Amino acid sequence: MEKEDAFKRIQRYLGRSDTHPRLVNANNPVDLDAVWQQFAVGDNVFKSVSDFSTADEDLSEDSLFSFLGSASGNVFLTGFTSYYKLLGEQKLRDFLNRISGMSLVSAHVVLLCYQCETALSAVDPRYGQYVYLLTGDKTELPQLVFVSQEMRVQRVKASVRGVQNISEAAEKGKALEIFVRTNKRRSSYPCSLYAIRELRSAYDALCGIDPATRQLSEKYGTPEEWNTAFEQVAKSGSWMKYISDYIGNCDHLEYAAPAWTSFEPYKKWVYFIALKLFGAKNSWCLSEAAKSADSCSHLIREIYRSILSLEPEDPQFWKHYDERKTLIKQIGSSHAEETDYCGIVKKKENKTLYYLSDSSEDERNLIFETLHDCSEELGRERISEILEHVYPDLHSYLVPYRFNIPLLDSYFREYNYQKVVNRIEPEFLNIVNEQAGKREFNRLLPARSAIVDAIPKKGTAVCFVDAMGAEYLSYIMDKCKANDLRAYVKVCHCELPSLTYLNKEFVEVFKAGGAGFLHGENGIKALDELKHHGNNECDYTSNKLPTYIPEELEIIGDAIEEIATSLKNRDYERAVMISDHGASRLSVISGQENKWEMASKGQHSGRCCPVSEIDEQPPCSTKENGFWVLANYDRFKGGRPANIEVHGGATLEEVTVPVIEITYSPGKIEIELQTPKVKFRSHKAAVLKVFSKTKLKSLSVEIRELKKRYDGNSSDGQNFTVEIPDIKRARNYTADVYEENNLLSEGLEFKAENSGMSDNNIL
Repeated sequence: MEKEDAFKRIQRYLGRSDTHPRLVNANNPVDLDAVWQQFAVGDNVFKSVSDFSTADEDLSEDSLFSFLGSASGNVFLTGFTSYYKLLGEQKLRDFLNRISGMSLVSAHVVLLCYQCETALSAVDPRYGQYVYLLTGDKTELPQLVFVSQEMRVQRVKASVRGVQNISEAAEKGKALEIFVRTNKRRSSYPCSLYAIRELRSAYDALCGIDPATRQLSEKYGTPEEWNTAFEQVAKSGSWMKYISDYIGNCDHLEYAAPAWTSFEPYKKWVYFIALKLFGAKNSWCLSEAAKSADSCSHLIREIYRSILSLEPEDPQFWKHYDERKTLIKQIGSSHAEETDYCGIVKKKENKTLYYLSDSSEDERNLIFETLHDCSEELGRERISEILEHVYPDLHSYLVPYRFNIPLLDSYFREYNYQKVVNRIEPEFLNIVNEQAGKREFNRLLPARSAIVDAIPKKGTAVCFVDAMGAEYLSYIMDKCKANDLRAYVKVCHCELPSLTYLNKEFVEVFKAGGAGFLHGENGIKALDELKHHGNNECDYTSNKLPTYIPEELEIIGDAIEEIATSLKNRDYERAVMISDHGASRLSVISGQENKWEMASKGQHSGRCCPVSEIDEQPPCSTKENGFWVLANYDRFKGGRPANIEVHGGATLEEVTVPVIEITYSPGKIEIELQTPKVKFRSHKAAVLKVFSKTKLKSLSVEIRELKKRYDGNSSDGQNFTVEIPDIKRARNYTADVYEENNLLSEGLEFKAENSGMSDNNIL
């Protein structure tokens, strides 16, 4: 029957006194809606299943038929047949027969049926004339998904709350699957004409939407997280589509890692799930961490621990180490995880140093602890190799500075190393005691005034760093290079005793010449304060490890960055980094106290004493400016032991101070190796020729394989010849080029050939 014919028949029925209900069947939502639209006018009343049901309960037939028995006017019943399909074919037929056989008192009832042709064919033939079958294509019957009341399915395309609302959703025909939040079980409807599957959790539901979910354990998330994910994935259709829209490309999930700190908790969890499903193809660390983690909260822990699965001998170790270090910086450090990591990394025993970094205070402290405990076993060369990756700033502090004065070269190489490993070697102590008598610094080092006098004052910024001795020069040079600065160093001796009030003469000289001061005339006091008083973590009475060194380096590094900013802004033409005196850590470690007792207690931790207080000169001391000044690691009796470091004495680390002239030098200086091949013979040194596009004051070449540096000669400051007498073997060599101690170019390769062998072959 065509719709128009059915409409006419229904309209005629509504206008007569006929007491028999009419049953109108539609096969699709469009035709069913057309009937509704046609008659949802005037006083016509439409009633649905929910009008005769309570929340999540089956239809009350008593209520329905009681209503029909007393109803008046025109009543249209919708959704009832779709509801009875839930109860089964027989229940549906019984209902249709009961409706069709009713004799109404004062109402006209039209039952809108949905896809019931088969069931209607079994209606009592006496009432067959009251059945109107609309032509039209039949749509597919939806599947029902029973989910628990706790699951959120509001955002799912087709979802209802309670079984009483199933029919309404079914007859819209827009979804092949309807999610029903209900406490009913599939077993409650054994004869259902709908296919029913049962999901008791959002995780189960997700498995149905995207089978990839089965790769995940339900324990990876909380019910709330799975609920939210279910709603979102249901809308997107798959995990891949949802993650791509929410996080980013599933093939490059590592790109999203830098945004981790801005993610709210749920987004972090989705990122964790994404890594579980798809990995991070270009991040070994993220992929390994995701494999091991059993929750989002453990992902960070596994990132920290990922490197522990590798041995230092692995060819990929340092590549993965650097990747992990970068990743931790991106995602933000966690004090809890740092503490946890520092606890577990100790299982690596003598290899612990390989697995640490400078990223946190806990790890830096453990670096110093490990160096103290394992330095002899590891050896100096290996420590240097490890620290270059693990703690670059500490590595540069330990790189030997080239003073071009053999005593200073060897002394500070040993001093810096022993300060870091927190141990005094007997051989070095012998040198200290020897120099206490000789005091060769008086012969080898000029007075500071001579150097200061030669520096232009106009256009100069003075950066006075109290207690900055020569020990920091390699680190300073490294930081200058990183900030596009060139530094020219002169070392000198301070006045004795090595106290500030006796060593500030340069302030007035610079001031009189019109120089500026970056931190005022008193300079930066933080380094000196640290050496005297330490901090909460550093006090020799409670912590004998040199864990204050990172703060020392930070103070100096900050000063260099400030200099760089000032020079880049063209506030000044040059800067001069200068100090009053150095300080000694090893004197504190030594803990030696001599027999001479001071009358004035606690003066400069016993490193010097007014001459008037002691009648005779103590051994290993010098008389300067009315003081007996100790030149070894002794301490006058009665002097208060220092907390961190000490000054006032005459050891090389206390008296050797730098004057550093610094200029801004943007861009790389072009260096060309003009001899890719060099010849050597038994009595003739190999000669390397080097060209600099920029005119240089000097040039030297360090040969890595020989671990030595060689000075070049030049008549024009651009073309240099460098003799290398130590080349005795034909092979490839690598050269690093310096101007003084400024690294200009590195990794230049050349080949050495034995010309003597060639001559012999010819003969």
